[in-house]
Amino acid sequence: MRTRYIATWFIMVAVILALLPPGAARAGPAVAEPFRTYYEAHQGIRVLGYPLTGLVEADGYAAQYFEKGRLEDHRSDLVAADWAIMYGRLAAELIERGGNTVVNNTTLSYATLKRHHAPTYRRAPPENFVAGVVETEAGVFVPYDPELRPAYGFVVPYSFWDYITRIDLFPGGWLHDVGLPMTDAFQVKAYKNGVVRELTIQAFERTVLTNDPRNPPDWRIERGNIGADAMRLLPPLNTIEIPAPGARVALPLHVLARVRQPGEQLPVTLRWEDGTKLIRTSTVLQGEDGRGVLIDCLDLSPDYLPRHPWTQAAQLEISDARGAILAKQPIAVLHPDDPDTREIKLYWVVSSSLKTERRRISKTSALDVAAIHELLLGPGVYNSVGFTTMLPTPEQVLSFPGRTADWGPRVILRSLRVVDGIALADFSKELRAYGGGSLRASLIHGQITRTLLQFPQVRDVRITIEGERDLALEP
Repeated sequence: MRTRYIATWFIMVAVILALLPPGAARAGPAVAEPFRTYYEAHQGIRVLGYPLTGLVEADGYAAQYFEKGRLEDHRSDLVAADWAIMYGRLAAELIERGGNTVVNNTTLSYATLKRHHAPTYRRAPPENFVAGVVETEAGVFVPYDPELRPAYGFVVPYSFWDYITRIDLFPGGWLHDVGLPMTDAFQVKAYKNGVVRELTIQAFERTVLTNDPRNPPDWRIERGNIGADAMRLLPPLNTIEIPAPGARVALPLHVLARVRQPGEQLPVTLRWEDGTKLIRTSTVLQGEDGRGVLIDCLDLSPDYLPRHPWTQAAQLEISDARGAILAKQPIAVLHPDDPDTREIKLYWVVSSSLKTERRRISKTSALDVAAIHELLLGPGVYNSVGFTTMLPTPEQVLSFPGRTADWGPRVILRSLRVVDGIALADFSKELRAYGGGSLRASLIHGQITRTLLQFPQVRDVRITIEGERDLALEP
């Protein structure tokens, strides 16, 4: 009787949801136009859950995040109809960079899934295996190869296999809609309504499946909420990360914001309290997560420097082409003659030689750290000498062919310690986007070293990337 009641309740909910337009079942984003028909035709509520974002971009494709995954529009590739709308490889991305983020309210982290994905956990193909998949006593063996050629792989239990081969849920086929298994199936604890349950879990490229024997029969197999997990890891939309709220800054002012779509041109306005405005139009880049990231610099041209407003509160705003403000940040902008500024020297490249720039920055107790931060942000917009940098720019970092899913959009200073006169400067992995080459490596070393040697406590510099020495960057 209880099972019949629960099943009836699910049917009623499904009927109610079917009568509502997509996205109307609760407050929040609606299903975006490229995916609406697909979502309605393939049990979107069940397979994907509710949308979490509007239309965004992922890996160059229009995309939308849902509670249980990400849909991508691949019609521009002129593919067959079944491949026009695809599930993104979201689980694979989370396994690569998710770290200790918990998977779908379980006791499991993505770091654990990454460990189970290691080659040492994969099984040898069954004897006489040629290609494709093959049934075994424990389930279906699937080689970890996109062409299903002979390779070590994982076994998919029949309970999961019967689910992922359902045409009504995954019309593109299991390989297209679910992807290769990335781990074997194993037991894990999960919390549901405050009660601990034992589940079977298995990760695939495009989803994480769970089998809960205490669920009603038709709902025992569920896709994990990996879309929600991804949103916890992704930077929020329409936010300014640099400068920080309330920061006391000096020009040139470097800006990093998460806004809109790659390729859009957006006005960036610095608005002083006295009404003075500085406006620059910036092109949005494709960020590490496929969404828009704006990275630029605001500065006064030499002709306007004498009219630099005195130190006061200001507002940094990013707006769309119609003038609607997308993101804003309160800051204070210091005049170059303000006693709360300090002069530092930065070293840039001009015709393969190092040249010095003297720049005023906000006073700080860690002036050496601040100087390296300024160096990493790059030269100002206006410089008559023609300063450039050999340190990887955000454009170079984001387009570097060797980048992996855990890379950010720019090089950052992880730590700087001075021990017995030696500055130990450790940089993020994005510094590897310089791509090698003895001349460029030498100039990068020179920029960092010369900038740090201006401080009396430093007599030598050692550079590491993620704690490891890069011999190419040694003198």
